[in-house]
This record gives sequence, C-alpha cells and structure tokens, in this order.
Amino acid sequence: MRISTIAIAACLIGGTAVAAPEATPKPVQVPPLPKGAPPNFDAMFGIFDKLFPPQPDPDPARLALARTAAASMWPDGAYGKMMSGFMGGTLEHAMQLKTSDFAAMGGKAAKTETAASGADLSLHDQVAGKDPYFDRRMAAYRQLVDEETAKMSVVIDPRMRDGLARTMARQFDARQLADIDAFFATPSGHALAGQYMQLWVQPDTMRAMFMAMPEMMKLMPEVTQKMKAIDAKFPKPAKPKDDKGKAKP
Repeated sequence: MRISTIAIAACLIGGTAVAAPEATPKPVQVPPLPKGAPPNFDAMFGIFDKLFPPQPDPDPARLALARTAAASMWPDGAYGKMMSGFMGGTLEHAMQLKTSDFAAMGGKAAKTETAASGADLSLHDQVAGKDPYFDRRMAAYRQLVDEETAKMSVVIDPRMRDGLARTMARQFDARQLADIDAFFATPSGHALAGQYMQLWVQPDTMRAMFMAMPEMMKLMPEVTQKMKAIDAKFPKPAKPKDDKGKAKP
C-alpha cells in the first residue's frame, strides 16, 4: 500500500479505546456476514432505531422557524466543504512530517541520532524522491476527494438540515427560535451560521481537543478504580459449565 493511500485513510479513520473492568460481561457476539454478502441495512437500521428511537413530529410552527435557522447553519455544500478542507489540510501537513518527528516518540536520543544521520526527510520528500509523479498523483487525489465529497454533500446536507431543524424545534421555544432566526439574518449571524460546522475542524479547535488528552488520561486510573469498586459490590455472574459440571474457562 502506498504511503499516500495510508495517509488518506488516516484522515478518514479515527477512534478511541477505554479499558473496562475484568468482570464486565463480554459483548454480544455478532455473527459475521457471509463472504461477499452486501450489508443488511434493514437490520442495521433496526438496531439504530432502538438506539435512537424515532421521535414524534415537533410543533409545526416551531419546526418552520427551526427550518429557517437550520438552512443558515447547514447550507448546501456544507458537508463537502468541511470534509474536503479537513482531509486536504490534514494530509498536506502530514506529508511534511519528518523522520525525526516520528523518532521523537522514541525519546530525545532517538531524535538526535536520526537528525545526525542526515536521513531526516519529510514523508513527501521520501515518496517524491522515488516517484516523480507523486505530486501530480496527489493533486489528482485531491481533486477526486473534492468531487466525491461534493456528491456526498448532496445526499447528506438536506437530511442534516431536516434532523437539525426537528431537534431545534424541540430544544427551543418559538420566541427563542425567532430570536435565533433574527440573529442569523444579520450579516454577522449569517457569517457565523454559514461557518459553524467548519469551526469544529479548524486547527485551533482540533489542537484544543487534542491538547486536553493528557489531562483526560490522568483521570482514567481513578475512573477505572471506581468502576471496579462498583463491580465489586455485586455478585459475579455464574460461569457456564460444561457437560461434566465443570466451570468453563
């Protein structure tokens, strides 16, 4: 797999993992799909409906006001613009990372040794040195991402506007929604609403969330101990037994 492909995938995928107490029951085993079988969206949506139950229609008058606000907050092309800018910007910065940046995670000595070896090249320079068409290929990738996210935006934008409007119609009363619409109708309100989603993926916002991680990680040992203390208050579930009456491992 090419480094460029890995970098693109890294921009699309993210996740976190939190350790659970040992006594926590094992997750429900989901049977694998037959090889080559398409996903069963009906079954998936059935589970989704249980996690996020369908809500009754909100008050029509409040919904009408909320739709005006939602149209300002999520205009056509909002999703495509947000994702294209985020992925493109992240990839460009990722390709400028040097060998020493990765070596630094192994300690100061490793960083110094790498820099002294004269091999402190950026990912871009490493790949472009072997592939004379790398920059042109990446430009084509970027154009493809822009085009495809624009297509996705056509599908997602109206659905997000509808969901956002329905939620706002429940969360705010008619007076509040009228005030929100009035603010969004001003030049400043219009500018804020139109860029609201993009604010969440800007460098300063992303840095703020990431820089909070060390402090959040410091809380985890205490949280884990509290979870274990709660678990210790309750009898452990009986272990299943085999045909000879012995507890299964």
